[in-house]
Amino acid sequence: MTPDSSSVGAPASAGRAALGPGDIEIVWRRLISFMDEAMTTMIRTAYSTTIRESRDLTVVLFDPRGRAVAECTSANASFIGTLPRSMQAFLKAHPAGDWRAGDCVITNDPWIGAGHLQDITMASPIFLGDDLFGFALIAAHGPDIGGGLYSALSREVFEEGLRIPICHYARAGVRDPLVREFIVSNVRVPNKVIGDLEGMAACVEKAGHQVRELAQSMSPERYLACTDEIVRRSEAAMRAAIREIPNGTYRSDLTTSGLEEPLRIACTVTVSDDAIAVDFSGSSGAQRFGINVPLCYTYAHTVYPLKCILAPDVPNNHGTLTPLSVTAPEGCVLNPQFPAPVSARHLTGQFLSAAVFLALAECIPDRVMTESGVTRPQLVFSGKTREGERFVEHIFMVSGLGARSVADGPNALCFPANTTCTPIEIIEALTTLRIECKELVPDSGGAGQWRGGCGQRMSVRNASREPIQLSVLAELTHRGAQGLFGGLPGRPTVITLDGESIPDKALIDFPPQSVLVVESAGGGGFGPAGQRDPAATDRDLLEGYVSA
Repeated sequence: MTPDSSSVGAPASAGRAALGPGDIEIVWRRLISFMDEAMTTMIRTAYSTTIRESRDLTVVLFDPRGRAVAECTSANASFIGTLPRSMQAFLKAHPAGDWRAGDCVITNDPWIGAGHLQDITMASPIFLGDDLFGFALIAAHGPDIGGGLYSALSREVFEEGLRIPICHYARAGVRDPLVREFIVSNVRVPNKVIGDLEGMAACVEKAGHQVRELAQSMSPERYLACTDEIVRRSEAAMRAAIREIPNGTYRSDLTTSGLEEPLRIACTVTVSDDAIAVDFSGSSGAQRFGINVPLCYTYAHTVYPLKCILAPDVPNNHGTLTPLSVTAPEGCVLNPQFPAPVSARHLTGQFLSAAVFLALAECIPDRVMTESGVTRPQLVFSGKTREGERFVEHIFMVSGLGARSVADGPNALCFPANTTCTPIEIIEALTTLRIECKELVPDSGGAGQWRGGCGQRMSVRNASREPIQLSVLAELTHRGAQGLFGGLPGRPTVITLDGESIPDKALIDFPPQSVLVVESAGGGGFGPAGQRDPAATDRDLLEGYVSA
């Protein structure tokens, strides 16, 4: 699977000849800043903590042909890869001539959206007069989508909540009351869900307004010439970076904890001159529970590590993705067919970065990192506040990252999802939970010449008099994150409730005054531990990263 590249390299508009030496860079940076401002609009108007605090969203600008041109700088790796696919699905359902100014089209279909129902994608066209100048898209993780509480234990996608087909949330700026009603009627916290959707509409409107002003100020022809050149230069840079890697076929094989049994991810990376193809043939078949990964999400978490390795300084757009293709056999865990359960697709899909890094360690060992403590645990709580109002809140934890050939793995970060943690004070203010402990886990990073990052320990008490429904979504409890070239594995994830071990994928009652303790996994080490600088070991002891 790869974005449509038929237009790349096509003759640009005549305005290209009039572009000055700095025009491309100036426009490029301005477009990225526009997406950042649009993202800020979303964050400041969001009702849910998943967006307002954890920043689980991405905003991307597309040209009139549906090619990605620019995105916000703190984009989520998942949405970077899924939004281009969503844009093509929107254009297939509503060709360019059908769009009108003020339209907002949405979907959360996992196979054409972002891989599960919790993420809603919205698109809005950008017009200058009667001319279509592009589209602004946002994908964001909402607080609730109905169905069973967000977990890995669903058996079909129908159990996972409301599936929204491609439809108009607004037509020419006017909200569709029926669409609003069927959403409100199916979610636990309707005010937050609709509040977030209104924030998404404000976000894409802000992006469109700024793009229109830029196109008017520099002339529409010059603007379109710049976007063409941005895509062309990005593709050239990516292909040049791929040519630096030796041609060949490289493989890796790893396991996830799975649910009923560990799952296999078999990865084959083929480098052919200026293109890379990744195939996952040999991976486990589709599962009975919601840890399957739609191909759009498989694609996103495969191209992301390649982009990190090859061209980290080139902003993402259609051109950077064109030389990359991803395939997985139909019916496998990385390409399940409808109506497979996919709610917790990240618990499998986020291992793909490690699969790609491990495969390429054979040919570019100095440019990869060892396996990280992926995926970071996620906790979902549903109960009533002290005032008797319903709440559904998510806690995104963090984990240790893998080491590299030149540096230790960072401690307690969210990789590859790139979200942030909801502050303790916010969680305690919105729920009846009390966070009793939040700290690094010493000795959790794998030893090596370069140490893996430490995981995180969090202790949560149900401080109310009523049970709270709890969903645990975690991974890597069956083994530690792999090290490379003699580095040792990190410590696995550990989860207990009142001192007793519980499954890493659970949907249970959280009794009053009970205490849940989650210790996320550490990253793998790089190189033999005997080669570690003694000064680095002393520093680790001083900082508490390792024990005596």
